[in-house]
Amino acid sequence: MAYATLGVVYGNQSEREQASDCLKKAFDLKERASEREKLYISAHYYEMVTGQIDKAIEVYESWKEAYPRDTVPLNNVALRYSMIGQYEKALTNASEALRLNPKDGFAYQNVSNAYQKLGRYDEAKAIAEQAIAQKADSDDVHALLYQIAFIQGDAAGMQREKAWSAGKSEEEFGLFLEAQADYALGKMQRAHESITRGINLIERQGLKEAAANARAGEIVLDAALGDTQKAHQAATEALASPVDRDVKTTLASALALCGDTSRAQKLIDELAKDFPLDTLLNNLSLPVTRAIIELQHNNPAQAMALLEATRPYDLTDFGPMYVRGLAFRRLHEGAKAAAEYRKILDHRSIDPLSPLYAMARLELGRAYVLQGETAKARTAYQDFLAVWKDADPDIPILKQAKEEYEKLR
Repeated sequence: MAYATLGVVYGNQSEREQASDCLKKAFDLKERASEREKLYISAHYYEMVTGQIDKAIEVYESWKEAYPRDTVPLNNVALRYSMIGQYEKALTNASEALRLNPKDGFAYQNVSNAYQKLGRYDEAKAIAEQAIAQKADSDDVHALLYQIAFIQGDAAGMQREKAWSAGKSEEEFGLFLEAQADYALGKMQRAHESITRGINLIERQGLKEAAANARAGEIVLDAALGDTQKAHQAATEALASPVDRDVKTTLASALALCGDTSRAQKLIDELAKDFPLDTLLNNLSLPVTRAIIELQHNNPAQAMALLEATRPYDLTDFGPMYVRGLAFRRLHEGAKAAAEYRKILDHRSIDPLSPLYAMARLELGRAYVLQGETAKARTAYQDFLAVWKDADPDIPILKQAKEEYEKLR
C-alpha cells in the first residue's frame, strides 16, 4: 500500500515514470494486501500504468458494491467517467460521495467539475463555493472557478482565483491557468512568460517530468497556432533527453502539426508498441496525430477513417472534432465541416481555455465560404477577430484570418 499510495502521489504531480514504477511494485505484491487494498492497487495500476480505463472502472464498480460507504471508489470512478466523457455518471458517483461525507474535498471537486463539464455553471460555482466555505477546496476547485470566470468574461474573478495560489506551493497553478487563458485569446508572448515562470517554480521542486509536460504543452499550442518553426525547434530540443509517455504523446502531435511527419510517426509507433492497452492513447491521442499526418500528406479521406475510433470520446477533447473538420474541408464538404465546428462551439464547457474554441470560429467561417454562404462566413470571421482583438499581431493564423476576411468584405 505504501508503494501504491506513493505511486498515486507521483501521478498527481505528473511524475509518470516514478508513479508507474511504484504501482508496478504494488501490483506485484498485491496478494499480500487486504481485499480493499487489492482493489485500490489494481484500480490505480490499470488507470496509471496500463491506461485501461474500462478495467479501472470495472474495479471501482466492484469496490463500490463491496464497500458501499467508502467514498474512495465513488470519487475515483467519477474521475474515470469524466475522462471518457460520461459526465452524468461522474456526477452521480461524486454526488453520492458528497452525501456520504459532506466534508470530502475530493467529492466537492468532482461534483463541481461534473456540473461544469455539463455546462451547468451556476451549480458548479455553488458547489465550489461550498467547498471553500467548508475549507475543503483545492487547486482544482479554484481552477474550475477560474475557467467559469473566463467563460463569463469576469476578469476580476479570474484574477481572484489566480491570486489564491500566490506564495503557495501551488503558485505555478495560477501561472499555468493564466497562460492557457492567454493562448485562448491569442496572447502568445504573455503566455510564454507565464509558462516559463511556472516551469522554473516546478523545477525548483525537483519535478522534472511535470516541467517537461508543461513545456510540451506549450510546444503543441505554439504549433497549433502556426508558430511551427519555433515549435519544431523546441520539440527537437525536448526529445534530446528521455521523455515519458505523456510528453512523447504531446510532442508527436506537435511534430505532426509542424510537418515533421516521419519523426511524429516514429514516436506514435513507439507509443502504440509500448502501451498497447491504453484506452485514451490508442483511441483518442494517436488517431488524432495519425490523422494530422495524413492531412499533411494530403490524404483527407484516410484522416477521416482514422478519426472514426475517436467518436466515442468526442466530448472529452476538441482535437478529434477540430481535425475532422479540417479533413471535411479538404474534401470540400463544407456543411459537414461546419457541423464539427458548431459541435465545438456548442460544448465550450469541455475545455474552456482551449485556443481551439476560438479557432473553431475561424474554421467555421472557412467552412461557410466553401458552401458559398458569404454572410454567415463574415459573421464567423468577425466573431473570431473580436475574440482575438488583443492578440499578438504577428501570429500566422491571425494574419491569414484578416487577409481572408478582407476578401469577403
